[in-house]
Amino acid sequence: MPEANMFLEKRVHPRVPVKIAVKYRVIEEQKEIESVFERKNRDKTSQTLDISLGGLYIVADQVIAAGSILRLDIEIPNHPSMISAFAEVAWSNESGLGLHFLAMKDTDVDVMKDYLDKAQNQK
Repeated sequence: MPEANMFLEKRVHPRVPVKIAVKYRVIEEQKEIESVFERKNRDKTSQTLDISLGGLYIVADQVIAAGSILRLDIEIPNHPSMISAFAEVAWSNESGLGLHFLAMKDTDVDVMKDYLDKAQNQK
């Protein structure tokens, strides 16, 4: 019997190809950062290439170990403030990071869902 070469989609939520600004910082388990200035120096600015309610893919110029936890601030277009989330690095290479959301406020989930529904309907 011939082998089937099939791809099994594991994502629960469909990805929407949108580019929006995101700021991220690796959460380190060592000591807590002592000053706001030091914390701001660790922030990186990037953009998404695609996003879903389950995670996102961002452009990054560094490889971050799978399993690392990131703090994200995501700029949703036409929304007055950034939404925040914690995400785990699912994979990483020289061009970007695949992230899986771990925690986000319910109100931020609603904002993202609204945005993604509108973005998907415009395609």
